[in-house]
Amino acid sequence: MRPPPRSLRSPALFALALLTGVVTAILPVTAPVAHAADANVTADFATSVADPLVKSKFGVFNSGYVSLARWQRDAPLLDALHPGRVRWETMWGNEQGDWTPMVTGSAANPSYNFSQIDQLVDLINNAGAQAVPSLTYTPGILQPPGGSWNNPPTDPSVWAQQILPALATHWKQTGRHIGSYEIWNEPDLPGVFWTGNQQQYLDLYSSASQALRTADPDAHVEGPALCCVSWSGPFVNRVLSQNLPLDAFSFHAYGDAGNGGLETNYQAATDSGLTDYRMATVENNLDEYNWTNDFTPPTDVVTYRGAAQLLSSFKTLLAKPWISHVEWAQFQDPVCPGPCDVIGLLDSDGHKRAAYNAYSLYANMPVNRRQLAISGPVDGMASSDAHTSGVLLWNTSGTDRSVSAALNNTPFANGDFRVYRIDADHASYEDNHANENLAPVEQHLGVSTAGLSWSGTIPAGGTVYLEATDGTNTAANPAATVGTAVRDLTYMPNHGKQSYGSFDQRTWTAALGMGGETWADADTGVEAAGLPSNVRVVLDAGGTFQDLDANSLLGVRFDFGTSSGYTKGVLVTGGLYHSNRSSPEPFGTKRQADQVVTVPNLSDFTVNLPGLAPAGWNGRVSISFHLQNGGPDTHLLASIRPA
Repeated sequence: MRPPPRSLRSPALFALALLTGVVTAILPVTAPVAHAADANVTADFATSVADPLVKSKFGVFNSGYVSLARWQRDAPLLDALHPGRVRWETMWGNEQGDWTPMVTGSAANPSYNFSQIDQLVDLINNAGAQAVPSLTYTPGILQPPGGSWNNPPTDPSVWAQQILPALATHWKQTGRHIGSYEIWNEPDLPGVFWTGNQQQYLDLYSSASQALRTADPDAHVEGPALCCVSWSGPFVNRVLSQNLPLDAFSFHAYGDAGNGGLETNYQAATDSGLTDYRMATVENNLDEYNWTNDFTPPTDVVTYRGAAQLLSSFKTLLAKPWISHVEWAQFQDPVCPGPCDVIGLLDSDGHKRAAYNAYSLYANMPVNRRQLAISGPVDGMASSDAHTSGVLLWNTSGTDRSVSAALNNTPFANGDFRVYRIDADHASYEDNHANENLAPVEQHLGVSTAGLSWSGTIPAGGTVYLEATDGTNTAANPAATVGTAVRDLTYMPNHGKQSYGSFDQRTWTAALGMGGETWADADTGVEAAGLPSNVRVVLDAGGTFQDLDANSLLGVRFDFGTSSGYTKGVLVTGGLYHSNRSSPEPFGTKRQADQVVTVPNLSDFTVNLPGLAPAGWNGRVSISFHLQNGGPDTHLLASIRPA
């Protein structure tokens, strides 16, 4: 959340063309241009490329100036974005709208009302997202006389060692899944969200992080939600010197994600090669981001041009594997006592702005990224699975551009082809109140996908989505129910590498790859409970795998928990493995596998968990996917399912 004085800081559609029979090329509804296209685009759906279009990387953020009633009204629109995480400020001591104080009583005897915050956590969990409360600010019972919500608590021990553990204990006892507990918001922004000094915040984090972990040993702890840079070193040093809980290092940025600022300011902060090895399993979360900090109307954040900027930002951030999660600011417009920023994907009445529709397009594209060759001043991404092939194009050049696009090697012979637009006339409520919904502006049903092509104009700031489907209405990236995900597993020992790994708790899928690196270790996974006895793993691997040294590995590991911790690790491989492997093992027992199982087909295998588990197994399993020194551009997508 950004500071005041911005109070948060604080014509007509084309007729649908319904074609029957076999059509080998799709022509645009508009008249063809007489000259060569400004941009030529070729998608090859048979060729995978790095940086898959993972959905778990992107989520949304809301300030505390969004009422619970609006959260509830817009819950279906949140669900449609498939956000990986949803972050919000609890705003204790500065409750707004219909929010009532969660903490009352006195400093000597706090009392709690969890009803409203429970409703919000349930809403987020029902959307398949991880709830990330930013634990802010100072409740009235801990404010100094004549003080305010942004003052340090008069008794920090009550805030850190009573209020936070009470909340974590309540959620653990009621079975509510909290993706991460973030301790405060932008304490380094002078005089805005924290009027204390750096030492006071570090002391508060030290006490609060330990109390959270004591209350819930599974608590995922995050901080310090920096606005700026200078506190990152002292914060990390305090964490390391006191061995404090830290599962995610969080920071904020507004502006061009590709200008190098993120790397300069934050990439090295928790790089294990520059700090300490334990940081290799710490996420780096850009948990408040927008492509601009201009939220005063008129602003392109809310026009159709904001859609292209969002997609451009997504593409740039996908190419930064050292950043685990990005929360877009904001999901909904804030409503403030005074002037308020205009920033939401949704306006205060719940209307969908163009950027919301752009996010929705991305959210519903397949994860498998495909080769997209572009010659000319537009940009884009392509992906496909067995049922859907899509090309998402946008134009931030400042001038209308004619485009000629070829969609090659679609994985089904026949299907339906649709074209969607986001521009001044389409899918942008701010520009055209009569047309806020995504709808095809060209549609061709039951056609051949051989030689599929499209040509047309993308206006300056506009977006076009070309989609071919096989007609089965099978959604990409369906949610899966396998067990209870306790936490994601992240391992990135070198932030300068392009190797990547991520796990999606909503779909129970993992994506990892070497990303052009010859020597790299890409590991990801999930710590889980309540799994079925038999678990099926399906891997879709690509690239030319190489056996380069003793640490070359492609495998799936199962570590089993007991009352004494993780006591047994089982590695399943298809052959790319060496018994003299010496690389660190970041998860589970944190040692080399106790048992190695070689299967004839690593692309599809089933394990019987009780049959592999040690005596005293408590049902907890760490499932992790490992790709190390496997050859440049090798990659895989893996799904976990009940067998």
